[in-house]
This record gives sequence, structure tokens and C-alpha cells, in this order.
Amino acid sequence: MRCGNLLVCFAPLAVASAFSSPPGIATGALDRFTLRVPDHHIREFKTILAVSKVGSKTWYNDRDDSTFGTTQRWLAGAKQAWLKLDWRKQEKRINSVPNFKLTVNDSNVGPTTLHFAALFSTKQDAIPLLFLHGWPGSFLEFLPMLDLLRKRYTPENLPYHIIVPSLPHYGLSGGPSHVELTLDAAARLLHQLMADLGFGDGFAVQGGDIGSFLARILCAEYSACKAFHINMLAPSSPHELLSPDDLTQEETDHVQRMLNFTSTGSAYILEHGQRPSTIGLALSSSPLALLSWIGEKLIEWPDQRYPLPLETILTLVGFYWYTDTFPRSLYPYRALAASASSGGYFSVPTSKEKPFGYSVFPAENILVPEAWAKQTYPNLAFYKRHDKGGHFAALEQPEALLQDVEEFLAKAWPTHAE
Repeated sequence: MRCGNLLVCFAPLAVASAFSSPPGIATGALDRFTLRVPDHHIREFKTILAVSKVGSKTWYNDRDDSTFGTTQRWLAGAKQAWLKLDWRKQEKRINSVPNFKLTVNDSNVGPTTLHFAALFSTKQDAIPLLFLHGWPGSFLEFLPMLDLLRKRYTPENLPYHIIVPSLPHYGLSGGPSHVELTLDAAARLLHQLMADLGFGDGFAVQGGDIGSFLARILCAEYSACKAFHINMLAPSSPHELLSPDDLTQEETDHVQRMLNFTSTGSAYILEHGQRPSTIGLALSSSPLALLSWIGEKLIEWPDQRYPLPLETILTLVGFYWYTDTFPRSLYPYRALAASASSGGYFSVPTSKEKPFGYSVFPAENILVPEAWAKQTYPNLAFYKRHDKGGHFAALEQPEALLQDVEEFLAKAWPTHAE
């Protein structure tokens, strides 16, 4: 295996094939999938990007920091780098892990084709484990973690069946256009995916960002979901906010970061939720516009001491462009924006009985400190605060996140699995 920065890593395809045999209990018809963007789409992308104008300098964008968002200097440099990016190289990376598609049926949404990457085990007692990304993420965030698992285990001793889907209406997954998708419906589709894979008797779930909401819903609403681990925990009510006396200095500083994010960095939530049509159409017209919008988050939200390489940022945004993800991916923000505009909290159904694991990374924008989490969730079976990492934990600190999930399952699964 040859690895560079994060997504720029190549694993032999023979290794991918070794983990590609689903258990015989699967009831759905799985199709093996290989990503290949048509040549003419790549040519079209480069043509549009080449003629796209970088806006003129203003007092706001001609800065050395991102106080007002993406800077003109960064966008101009990123444009030139993007024109030179070898997308086929990135595709080879994506296709180095087993990818599948499966059509699930839902009475409200209708038949929906879901994509997922997977590492299947041949162990009879392997734990089905669902990893869920958020926005502006994709299943690509988990590729470094999948590499760690393939290096550490063989199909014969892998303790898990690893399932990493593109969320409904994200990436390579489909979704409805005749009805509005919701978080509840997306969770229902993901639950059906696990059931059709033969994991209806029990699975665990891990998620960040939007994936953390879906993980909470899955474990609250479905008996098959036995345990959940998340790396972003948003307060659901003012009752979760206790006295500052309960906080460490690190947590006090982190809460201040959350307050700063809420007051100066969360305008996108309202735009996504209140005007999804406008922003969806606007950013679908130009890859440079999409890079400006998403690139801001990929620069600001990681741990600033360990920024994402530009090639990684361009690959993540390129995947959004080639899959037309952005206009389809805004549905979670409908409910988030409604809560934000009313000054309330976004309430997410969350089990207080099933085992719950929570990892905190210092540059995450949203958190519930340990003392608050323990009072609100008596089922908190695992808590760990890290000294580095940010919003994209699976991408930034894959080894740390994987270790947390494995430690959590070692505590939670044997005791609570039915």
C-alpha cells in the first residue's frame, strides 16, 4: 500500500476483493459498483472551471484569515490546482475498497438505491457496524479508516462487518424527488439497508455531523440498533446546559468556540434550510462557486494545527460536483433552520437506555461537555476527549476515532446485544 495525504492513498484492488463477500444472510440484491466519471464530464468540468471568474478583491476577501469566509487569494490558487488535479487518480483510490449498490423499498419514499462501501468479515460473530458521514462530507471521509482496518485485519479475523453508505441523496446514493426527504425518512432507509444486508437482528452505528443525528434517531427508533457512538453531540434543550462550575478549562474554552461558531459561522444553516432551491441552483452552476462555499468549511472546521491538504479538499468538493450532491443534500437543514430561526434547540430523538459512546475532538464546533452529557444521558458508556482533531474526525484522526469505537464496542456490545 502506498499512502500520501489522507485520500491520496492507493491499496491493491486484490485487497479490496478480499473483503467483498457479504454474509449469506443478506436478503437484498447487491450490485458491485465501480466509480468512473465519464470522460466528457471531466472535460466539461475543466472547461467550466477554466472560464469561471474569481471575484475581484474586496475589503472582505483580501485578508490573511477567514473571518469573512473564503479569501480571494485562496480561491484563485485552489482553482489553478484543481485544473491540474488527476481525477482518475482519486477514482482509483475510491475504487480500492469494495463498493456496492442496493435498492431498498420504503412505503413513503419508494424504491431507493443506496450506495455503500463495505469490508465484510467471514467471522460468524462479526458485529455489523454502520458509519455515517455528514455535510459537507461523504463516505470518502472514512477511506483512511478502512485502510487501517484492512492493514490490521484479514477477512477471517475482522471483528466487524463495516458498512459506510453515502447518505440518502448524498454522493452515489439516490433519493426521492416527488416527496421531501427528512432525517426520519433517511434513518428509515438506512435501517432498511442494514435489514436487507441481513443485519436486522442487531447492529451498531457511528456518526458525525448529520450522521450523528441519524445515529441517534436509529438507536432511538429501531430495536435492531443496539448501540451508538458519535463524535458530535448537539444540545437538544436548555436543560442540558449546567453551571460553568461543572466545566474544565478546556471545556470552557470549547464552549466559547461553540458560541462563536453559533454567532459568526452558522449562517449557512439558514440559507440551506430556508432557501435550498436558490443556493442549490446557484452552486450547481459553477464548480468554483461550489469550492468557495464548501471549501470554507473544509478549511475552518478541521483542527487548524493540522489543516487538510489542498488535494484532499479538491477531491472532496470534486466528488460533490461529479455526483451533483449539493442541491440534493440540503434536506437535513430544513428542520435545523426552523429551530435556529426561532431561537430554539434542535431536538433529536436519543435513546437513554442503549449504550452510548461520545468522542470529543477539540476543534469540533458543537459539543456537550462531559458533566452535562453524564447528567442528561445515564447510558453514556464511553467518553473520551482528544487533544487534536476537529469536525471531520474520521478524516483527520482516523486511528483515534477507530480506537474509540473499538473500545466502546468492547464495553457495550457483549453486555447489551440481544
